[in-house]
Amino acid sequence: MIFPKLTLETTLQVEDKTRLNASMSFISDANVTDVLIQPEASESFISVYDTDSDKWFLDWAYTTDGIKTVIVRVETDAPSSRDVSYSVDVLSKADDSLFSGDSDLIGYEPDILNYLPRGKNSYLYAHRKAQEVIIAYLDEQRIWNEDSSRISKQQIAAISDDEIREQFKQWSTFQTLLIIFNSIQVSNDDIFEDKKRHYEALRDSARSRSALRLDRDKDSVIDAGAYDIRTIRMLRRWLVK
Repeated sequence: MIFPKLTLETTLQVEDKTRLNASMSFISDANVTDVLIQPEASESFISVYDTDSDKWFLDWAYTTDGIKTVIVRVETDAPSSRDVSYSVDVLSKADDSLFSGDSDLIGYEPDILNYLPRGKNSYLYAHRKAQEVIIAYLDEQRIWNEDSSRISKQQIAAISDDEIREQFKQWSTFQTLLIIFNSIQVSNDDIFEDKKRHYEALRDSARSRSALRLDRDKDSVIDAGAYDIRTIRMLRRWLVK
């Protein structure tokens, strides 16, 4: 039996480097003769075979947005082969609507790019995770649209108030740094633990300022003029016990 397997990011931004990793592929009753990856339909299959299975990967970047179909193929000396396909959602910068970028991280940690994971040339994946955390936090705090729907990333990205937009960028920056240092920490007493505590405090402060500015007088109604999110009003809903 042939078991192709590809480890990959399912959401990317255009031109962001990613690693399509087939090293977990295996067979049970023959010898592997080739491992090939087709990164998208418009490209040919590319062989990544090596005697060292850890090298069965393809580093790639997509130049256009859209849903991409990625196929991994394993061939054996039986002879036989099997394909398995995966989908990757490639977003434009505008559609991604991230609240911060790597340049914001460098302002606090000039050497941060030295810690990039293999196969990556940016921390966009961490900024995207930070964005998800921020949206989830607003939802947990019951800061919603008037129809009780969650605030979207596009709404926050469209805020016209420079001060509020800057506060969200700081929140995202510190949240991203926390995600990065969580991933590279090797012990509880190393320098990364100190960095985590430092950025956690900064994150908490920025988070509080950003959320409160959406309802400056705490009357459960978003203040007119406090923001401009495509004229959509947002309310803070409180549970009544």
